[in-house]
Amino acid sequence: MAIRNIIFLLLFTIVSFKGQAQIKPILFGGIDYYRDKGFEENAYVNLNIGTQLFKWHFIAPEIGYEHYYGLVNENNEMNPNDPNARAPSKLKTRFSTNSLSLAPKLIFGNNEAALVLIPQYNFGEINVRGDLLKDTGKQYVLDDQQKISESISYLSIAAGVEGQFFETEVLHFSLLLKYNFLNSEKTLEKIEIPQSRLNSNGGSAEGLGIGFRVYFDLIELLKQ
Repeated sequence: MAIRNIIFLLLFTIVSFKGQAQIKPILFGGIDYYRDKGFEENAYVNLNIGTQLFKWHFIAPEIGYEHYYGLVNENNEMNPNDPNARAPSKLKTRFSTNSLSLAPKLIFGNNEAALVLIPQYNFGEINVRGDLLKDTGKQYVLDDQQKISESISYLSIAAGVEGQFFETEVLHFSLLLKYNFLNSEKTLEKIEIPQSRLNSNGGSAEGLGIGFRVYFDLIELLKQ
């Protein structure tokens, strides 16, 4: 995976330097919302920040940081005496990621309104945690815990619209449909607490969601 990351970074750098005369960094921040029944509230989210390095013709490379987070549905132990009674124990699991993103964003249109296509490559770390909770009769208390961290790399692709939409050159916005190949389920399945037969009860192998971003042109602001 390290070799693949290096190759990708080299290609990204070559493309970037080709357009260095047009460098104009624009900051962005956004959130992605994914619907998935494997998580509490049937959803998980991704927070992202970064910068669009420049725009050269229809190419606008971006680099950024992304943080995915999701609470997995609880897995409850069935009460052997009464299936409708309180569970003797339950397993609560969750995941999060911290990754860098590289994306050769493609823009078709003008500043007022444009179609965008964002193929993206991420590499970083995924962290999962399992909490085994035991019933005391009054409440559930933490009995055991397991944490797992692994290196990850994955792809995603987003498409949508981007534009100023308001009478300002400092801010512009984008609304995206995004599909990711982040596999949280694979790592969550590795949670095995010795004194329990409960396993993680969710996660996802991929996801389809909606993303919203705000772009902030600091250089344009300083000109005013």
